[in-house]
Amino acid sequence: MLGNVPLHPLLVHAPIALLLFATILLLVSLKWMQFKLFALFTLVVGLISGVAAYLSGDGAEEYAEANLSSVTHAAIENHEHFALFSLVAFGVSLLFLLLGYRSNKKMFLLLSFVVAIVGSGLLAYTGHLGGQMVYAK
Repeated sequence: MLGNVPLHPLLVHAPIALLLFATILLLVSLKWMQFKLFALFTLVVGLISGVAAYLSGDGAEEYAEANLSSVTHAAIENHEHFALFSLVAFGVSLLFLLLGYRSNKKMFLLLSFVVAIVGSGLLAYTGHLGGQMVYAK
């Protein structure tokens, strides 16, 4: 919390943008290998910002339960679980990218991309759940 304003809504947009962009960079890296370092850097920064956003969620949870009457504890827990699933998926994607980083073989890069696609879907659903809590009538 920053004063009475939760940090979570301010922080969540960085990992969304960075992790989705990292997924695109992984796809581009399948064609042009010189993009692998850019994808790696974007994925690492996206994960770090994702952890910060995830950890800031507790303050937002307190704020939502106190100020948003339509938000249930179950909805918050669901959003929190899918956020964690997203981070785990992108962490696995990073692991595959690191395992194959020095290799010119594309197997680990392809695995990293496939897991990042799954992570992107989970991330989109997490954002959808968060948006429902804030904007649902």
